[in-house]
Amino acid sequence: MPLSRHPAFARLALLLAVLALLLVGGGAPAATRPQPASFADAFQRGAAWSVGVYMFVPGEDEPRVGAGFFIDDKGSIATAAHLLGEAQQILVALPDKRLVAAEIIGQDEVTDIALLRIAGAPRVHPVFAPGGSLRVGDWVIAVGEPFGLEHSVSAGIVSGKDRHFGDDGELVFIQSDVALNPGNSGGPLLDAQGAIVGMNARTIVGPVGTPGASLAIPIDLVLQVVAEFRQEGKAPARPRLGAQFDDVSPMSAWAAGRRETSGALILSVPHGTLAEKLQLRAGDVVTSMNGRRIGGSADLVAALLAWRSLEGTRIVVLRGGQETVLTAD
Repeated sequence: MPLSRHPAFARLALLLAVLALLLVGGGAPAATRPQPASFADAFQRGAAWSVGVYMFVPGEDEPRVGAGFFIDDKGSIATAAHLLGEAQQILVALPDKRLVAAEIIGQDEVTDIALLRIAGAPRVHPVFAPGGSLRVGDWVIAVGEPFGLEHSVSAGIVSGKDRHFGDDGELVFIQSDVALNPGNSGGPLLDAQGAIVGMNARTIVGPVGTPGASLAIPIDLVLQVVAEFRQEGKAPARPRLGAQFDDVSPMSAWAAGRRETSGALILSVPHGTLAEKLQLRAGDVVTSMNGRRIGGSADLVAALLAWRSLEGTRIVVLRGGQETVLTAD
């Protein structure tokens, strides 16, 4: 009998074929969230609490256009602080096509979060999804007024969480590849079920104008800041560190003789800042602040947002390979 027809050979060939399929497929199929056939349901849900925000600024012929979203059923609206500027009048375009005047309750340029209020708001009950529920690779959609096009929607996936940039101080972002354009700022970033996961802030553009990364402020941070507006009626009175910092890069950790990248790297300490008063130095790696472990720059942002008094401040840093404790005088 030819070898190719031998029963043992046939069984071996079948086994090899199965193994090949498993190797090509990466083994047993992993449990994944199916790609939505449509984002229509999520959009319809999220559109109920999404609004357009139109600012009329003296000396400008056209209104500045942005977006926002309700955070309760009493007319409170979150939006981006950088939109407001010197606006003399603010109008909100509601989902039912009504236009109503809005007043500013509070705004914080550092976190780029503002709170507006309108009268006669629709009875909506926005749904929020905390940051812990969002995963890298999850679908998200943005609702806004790009170029003044009312209630436009775009979709993409989460590319990263807790992104922090040295120039942004007390901010972290959700990174995605959702298309954002002028008029999207301040609008909601929604998950695939239509719950609000963040507030769209800006886009990083590539070196030759190519699309880059889109950034949204996590909803947990937005709700924290607007709650402080409600309590204090103004931007939260917290100390401002003033230092630039970022994650510890693999190369800087290796150059310092470390075998891990935990901590937050101080990039610069401008003169006259609290960072200088606390004797922080460029090159320090912050590992703890006021009892909170600092695993990365996002952790330092969280610690700074919880900071209320310079008195009793205690910061632990790695400096020259040695642990140093810095305290306020």
